[in-house]
Amino acid sequence: MPKTLATPPTSTKRPSSVNNKNSRYVQGGETITKNTRLGWWEPYDFERRQDDQDFYVTGKYVGRPDLIAYDMWGQAQLAWLVLQYNNIVDITEELVEGVDLVLPSQRRVSTSILTKSTGGVKE
Repeated sequence: MPKTLATPPTSTKRPSSVNNKNSRYVQGGETITKNTRLGWWEPYDFERRQDDQDFYVTGKYVGRPDLIAYDMWGQAQLAWLVLQYNNIVDITEELVEGVDLVLPSQRRVSTSILTKSTGGVKE
């Protein structure tokens, strides 16, 4: 008996990653959405600040931006911020032991980066 492919549900809701207020698509740039799909995403270039913190990647954190985000800010879902702040595209090549990262302070994350009343969503 041949397999039948399920048809995807039709919806006019935004993708969940755009609805998540801490998503990189909202706090980390501007996103164009079309129906239920993400379109073009233009990331912000975050300005470096004096209160940024240095973070040395040890074995525990190799390839794990989620662990870095959790240990720095208590929120694993902010892994995108670790990567975007340091212009990391490939975690297997760039998030390796011995790398020095620069990360925004907890205060900056909670008072200016994640406090946009409206996200970067354009329709």
